[in-house]
Amino acid sequence: MKYSVFFTGLILGMLLLSSGCKKHTEDMVEGTWEFVNVANIEAPHTIEWVFEDGNLRIYHRSKANPQSITLRDTGFYILESSPVRTTIRLLNTSNSLWNNHWDVVTLDSSFLILHMDIPGGVLFKEFIKIQ
Repeated sequence: MKYSVFFTGLILGMLLLSSGCKKHTEDMVEGTWEFVNVANIEAPHTIEWVFEDGNLRIYHRSKANPQSITLRDTGFYILESSPVRTTIRLLNTSNSLWNNHWDVVTLDSSFLILHMDIPGGVLFKEFIKIQ
């Protein structure tokens, strides 16, 4: 009897903890993130990913004329969070390679780093939050 009460309490506690963490993580992901393009720091444009209510929009913004912004892609995202791992699953983007589970390596109010293993390598995407 003692063990069943203990395990029931433990399971309820874990469910409450994970649901609270997920909401906090969702709040942190939502917003506009600027891609850090380490491969081409002299690119004529920046790339912005906007996560909002399960929708993903990807824009290119001209560095020469920051008011010039072009929608490049759209899709959906699903945030999956547990006490040990958080992933963002991308769906319906035009880049089929991206339509997969991305591990969230870092997420705070300023930085987002995503990682995904692919055949023959690894993809990393680093972002700075701008809104």
